[in-house]
Amino acid sequence: MQIVRDLFHGMAPVPIEVPFCPDTDADGSNTGYKGQLVKITDFDDIDHGTWVTLATEATALENLCGILAEDVTSGGSCYMLDSSSGDWIRKKIFPILPSTVIRAEYSRKDAAGTDNTDTGIYTASAGTALTCPSLTAADDMIGAWVYWLTGNNANCLHYISDSTNSTSATLATATANAGASVDTCLVIAPPLTHLLDFDATYTGLISEIVDGSRSETVQGIDYYIQAPGINFQKLTRDLDGLYIPNARFFHDFTIPGTAAGSNVWVHGQAQS
Repeated sequence: MQIVRDLFHGMAPVPIEVPFCPDTDADGSNTGYKGQLVKITDFDDIDHGTWVTLATEATALENLCGILAEDVTSGGSCYMLDSSSGDWIRKKIFPILPSTVIRAEYSRKDAAGTDNTDTGIYTASAGTALTCPSLTAADDMIGAWVYWLTGNNANCLHYISDSTNSTSATLATATANAGASVDTCLVIAPPLTHLLDFDATYTGLISEIVDGSRSETVQGIDYYIQAPGINFQKLTRDLDGLYIPNARFFHDFTIPGTAAGSNVWVHGQAQS
């Protein structure tokens, strides 16, 4: 993830140095990645001291405070309870506020190499009738896109023009071929979505068509494409139905701060 601007003053924030350890109760056994969300340790963990740590640490996303500006390798003495650690190890982060615009990629794999793609989304025959896992909210995926990575429709991009609270949705343009449930794809959520699914390292986005499986509360702003021969640009309907090899997709959003993702600069440290 990266910060592209702030809604209030326009400029992205400059990084700040903060006391950092990639664990809440161990001496630096985790690996941190540039672009990864970070948080301040929970108030109920203050017996270990208080520092900035990975947002994946329990309670995940509570006391959210920024994005790592550099990689953090595992190992080393950075745990304050360790008598040999000496002074704090400090790392640079970009602070984030509810007005901070974050850009994340719908990546094929996360920073640790875990798959981020979706399956079970296909047209049983060439056409516009899309079969998918059961959706819980009708019309939630209007404005979304599907980009197949494997199968008979690999490298084809299609716009979702309608969806139901069932196992079906409608594409605006017909696929050229029948697909299969095992075909892998990227699913780009509607631009103003209120839910996204952060990957396991909190460095990018998981492709997930089922709204009930997208668990992070955000405020989406817009989405983008980049591919060989296509400069970074907004996703627009003139791309619908095209064959676009090696395409990449991104979403701009803010994290407004909720009980499950409280922003420490706004709400202070959670007390439990």
